[in-house]
Order: sequence, then structure tokens, then C-alpha cells
Amino acid sequence: MLTSLRGRTFRTIDAAVLFLLAAIAGTSVAYAFQAPAAGDLGYDIYDIVVNQGVKGPLGFVGGVAAFLFGVSRLFSNIMIGIPTIVAAVCLIKADSILQTFGMLI
Repeated sequence: MLTSLRGRTFRTIDAAVLFLLAAIAGTSVAYAFQAPAAGDLGYDIYDIVVNQGVKGPLGFVGGVAAFLFGVSRLFSNIMIGIPTIVAAVCLIKADSILQTFGMLI
């Protein structure tokens, strides 16, 4: 009886220690993304891709088209419709999502 109690306690402690080690190993420094200023290296590419593409009319039209495609597929194949709708919303709000999560391009 004592052996099984010790074994159970030992397994619980092992799981807690492994979880703590995984949490410590998984941490990293978060970097917030800042748009390059005019004249910086890569500003022209950033301006064309992000400002005129994703945040501009091309990104909006692409997001709406993907959203409508997802809605049309929702009734025939739900496994294609839902991810397409989620991707369309992510395309429309890509700049906000990028800055919120602090990812680097």
C-alpha cells in the first residue's frame, strides 16, 4: 500500500517537474514589430507589400473574396469553409494581428 502511494506521488511530482521545465524552456523574449521608417532598409518593400497590398484595396478585396468563397463552401464542405473564413478574417486584419502577437517579419 505504501509502495503504490509512493509511486503515485512520485509520478505526480515528476509530471509537475516536467511541466515546469517545459514551461521554462518554452519561454523566450518577445519582440514587438515596428514598421520601418521612411528611408530605412526595406521600407520600400514593406510599403508595397504591407501598406499597399495587405492593408490596401488588394488585401481587402482578397479577404472579402476568400470570405465569400468560405461561406459558399460552408454548406457543401464544412472542413474547407471554416478554415477559409478564418484565413479571410486573418488577411483583413493581418497588420493588427502582427503587431498584437509581436512577431517579426
